Amino acid sequence: MEVLRGSHRVHFVAAWVLCAVELLCLAATVPPLRWVAPAWLWASTLAAIVLVFAAALARSWSVPFLRRDGVDGLRHQLRRLPRGVKLCYALTACLIAVGLATGSDAAEVHKDATGYYWTKAESGAHGRTLVRTEIGQAEYDRRRGAEVRIFTGVPAAFAVIGSFLVLAAALTSFGAADDPRTGRRRRRR
Repeated sequence: MEVLRGSHRVHFVAAWVLCAVELLCLAATVPPLRWVAPAWLWASTLAAIVLVFAAALARSWSVPFLRRDGVDGLRHQLRRLPRGVKLCYALTACLIAVGLATGSDAAEVHKDATGYYWTKAESGAHGRTLVRTEIGQAEYDRRRGAEVRIFTGVPAAFAVIGSFLVLAAALTSFGAADDPRTGRRRRRR
């Protein structure tokens, strides 16, 4: 896209690369693969996504469409995108939704010398107590994979939103005021 120039392009590409890494970590845990990406990989990517998303919010706040138009301004920007970009956003949103939906049985599972287990809080006569529930390795792998899908799907969604905010900010700063005759945006030269 011609509107992505300079720092907008770098920011947009960084958001999509981080999203791709998170999606790969998410896909690795989907059955039958059941590989769990190293915690340092998706945790460091999460930290980078937080920075990219915060910078995207700051960048989009500096252009008037978000302050003035709010959600309507975002919808207008979404309509202006080329079909291929809309398709990429829709496909990525579907992948994230499927990944998050398969993470519904996530639980914080643990492994120690005695085996695999997870703890759940139960209410009793003496208040809430944590009960240790023993599980097998297959159950541990399934629940751990679901937990990782949650921890990677949510940051991937924020990376996609951040890339859209950067793209919308680039579209807004690239175009001039609306042309009153046609209702379209004029390009700045």
